[in-house]
Amino acid sequence: MSDPKPRMPRPRTAPTAPPASVAPPVAIVITVDHVYLPVDESGNVGAGWAVTNVLTTRVSRRTRLTVPADLARFLSDRDQAEIV
Repeated sequence: MSDPKPRMPRPRTAPTAPPASVAPPVAIVITVDHVYLPVDESGNVGAGWAVTNVLTTRVSRRTRLTVPADLARFLSDRDQAEIV
């Protein structure tokens, strides 16, 4: 009887996330003294708001912004913004 052929391990790859459905941006109003958000040149927050290596800007109370729906929900749950 011959020895079984050794199996070559498959290279491990990161699981691919299914394409996220792109939700339309949501308008919010900041309700606390201030929050720090990655605001772009046009005064809005893009989809990459959750990354840690991004420059943030202080956003004061009563500022209106257009943000991704998940950020709007996150800020609303923490009573930092109101979705309008």
